[in-house]
Amino acid sequence: MKPEMTPEELEQFIHRELRALPARKAPPGFEQRLQAAVEARLAGRTATPEQLEQFVHRALRALPPRRAPHSLESRVLAAIEHQAAVAWYHKSWAYWPAAVKAAFLAVGTGVSGAAITAFYLFSQGADPGVLTDAAGERFAGAAALIHVFRWMASYTSESFASIPPLWLYGGLAFIAAMYAAFFGLGAAAYRTLYRNN
Repeated sequence: MKPEMTPEELEQFIHRELRALPARKAPPGFEQRLQAAVEARLAGRTATPEQLEQFVHRALRALPPRRAPHSLESRVLAAIEHQAAVAWYHKSWAYWPAAVKAAFLAVGTGVSGAAITAFYLFSQGADPGVLTDAAGERFAGAAALIHVFRWMASYTSESFASIPPLWLYGGLAFIAAMYAAFFGLGAAAYRTLYRNN
């Protein structure tokens, strides 16, 4: 059993455990009793296929329930307890506390809004120096950080300007091909290792 399981993986684990149970066996003489009951039911009159199906269905439902192995309950309960002990940050978004979700959304929205605004202003021809100076006056504590970002932006633009376009596009194509190859290898490894278990 994996140390950290999502609810879907836990459901699959329980499903595999239930499917591993031995086949259900009818009590001795069940087939003869069922055949005799069907013949007695059909004697003297003809039953429709639906009536016969309902009769067989009732007879099969009257069978005693299948007994689970003694270890099944303890294994399933252990998996459920382990799932409950997994920390919230190892679970999916739905299990995060509401305060953390709100903070994450606020920070994500702020960063996205700032990036979109900056790209829009730069595309409209705004001078990056004027914008960073105005932001530096409002946020005096972040002036050093803005200076670092300005240096990084100028260094990045100079670096990209010095790269020939053929190399740049070739490098991007290589990175995309490697990403696709690693994604394909990961999917193949998942199917090989986990889907067969």
